Amino acid sequence: MKMGGANPQVSPVRRGFVLVTMLCCTVILTAFLGLAIDSGYLELMKTRMQTAADAAALGGVQEIRMNGAANVVSAARADAAANGFTHGTGGVTVTVNTPPSSGYSSADVSGVEVIVAQQIPTFFMSLVGAGSVGLQSRAVAHQGGGTTCVHVLDQSAAGTFNVSNGAVLQTSCGIDVDSSSATAFLVSGNGTVNTSAIASFGGISVSGGSHVTASSIFANGTVSVVGASVMTPAATAGGLSRAGDPLAYVAAPGVGACDHTNYTAGGGQTLTVNPGVYCNGMNLGNGATVTFSPGTYILKGGGLNINGGVTARGSGVTFYNSAGGGYAYAPFNFGNGANISFTAPTTGSLAGILMFQDRSVVSAAVNQFVGGITMNLSGVIYLPTTPLKFSNGSSTASPYSIIVAKSVVFSGGTKLNNDYSSLPGGNPIKGNALLSE
Repeated sequence: MKMGGANPQVSPVRRGFVLVTMLCCTVILTAFLGLAIDSGYLELMKTRMQTAADAAALGGVQEIRMNGAANVVSAARADAAANGFTHGTGGVTVTVNTPPSSGYSSADVSGVEVIVAQQIPTFFMSLVGAGSVGLQSRAVAHQGGGTTCVHVLDQSAAGTFNVSNGAVLQTSCGIDVDSSSATAFLVSGNGTVNTSAIASFGGISVSGGSHVTASSIFANGTVSVVGASVMTPAATAGGLSRAGDPLAYVAAPGVGACDHTNYTAGGGQTLTVNPGVYCNGMNLGNGATVTFSPGTYILKGGGLNINGGVTARGSGVTFYNSAGGGYAYAPFNFGNGANISFTAPTTGSLAGILMFQDRSVVSAAVNQFVGGITMNLSGVIYLPTTPLKFSNGSSTASPYSIIVAKSVVFSGGTKLNNDYSSLPGGNPIKGNALLSE
């Protein structure tokens, strides 16, 4: 028997097997490591892309709310670029659709859909032929329901919101005033305002035995209370921005050729009128009873005048007050004991819009609801560039009424409600942008 000697040598075959196994394991582990790195990077890019899409959709909705839809694409793409994804750079595409092309908000004209897409280069996956991976993120935003029902848009005048001479205004929703004047929001002469909230870009003045009740008051200027009472927690000063035109996103109807000219009704007539273009106004008086069929009534100059004990009724109607063709603009004028009941459409692009004044109108003519009128006005009274006056006991008993005007004076009794249950989209005045998809 042979004892001792050197250790037996490992065979070359075994050494080669171990080496090959180690190399294979190293390649596999490296591939998994590369896949993990690439997957993590792609997930990071997907998160960043979704953030950019969300920001762009929200920015687009805010653009529509403040300025209309004309520049929504550029506004949304600017927000995407601010978050690292610039349309047309590095293979990035930012597609903006309003209303959204699909989904729950596809019928919402205040909705904005943003799709951000890009081919993302990989690090290790390119070794197996996957040099880039296409990623895409989608976001949809829309305007949430607003909480205000009086919007005053003049940006500088004093008393743009004015309650005086014993007038009483009761609202179940808030009041926004855009004027920078120290007395933008003015209540005097035993006026009374009961509301949920007040926001004034300028100051607030309450005097002369007046009373204001609100759950919150926000003002950039001074809140002055002299010989009056304000029932609310202390006002919050500063930090407000102008609310702006809350219906800027709603497109105006077109104005075509005249269907009727110098339309009048009176002498106790009972009649039905139909939608169309009414040139040089509609003048209803002398105890007429008039039923308005559903649809859009284009007032091409001359305005709408309802006076002299007229009874006027209409459901699903919108009145668009414009001018042109040699017919001069005139305001809405309701008075002298008229009994009026109008309800806005509940569907379509003008859902909730009862009176719509042409935004291009430049006029100091006052829209007046005066003279002991009984009014049931369910809808938005939209007069963005002209003043409005409610006085002499004018009243509203409708489920909801919203006023948007350059300025508004209340000198009678007015109650504005906020029951929007008849509208599938809720309050036609929208609030902040909300992500929905």
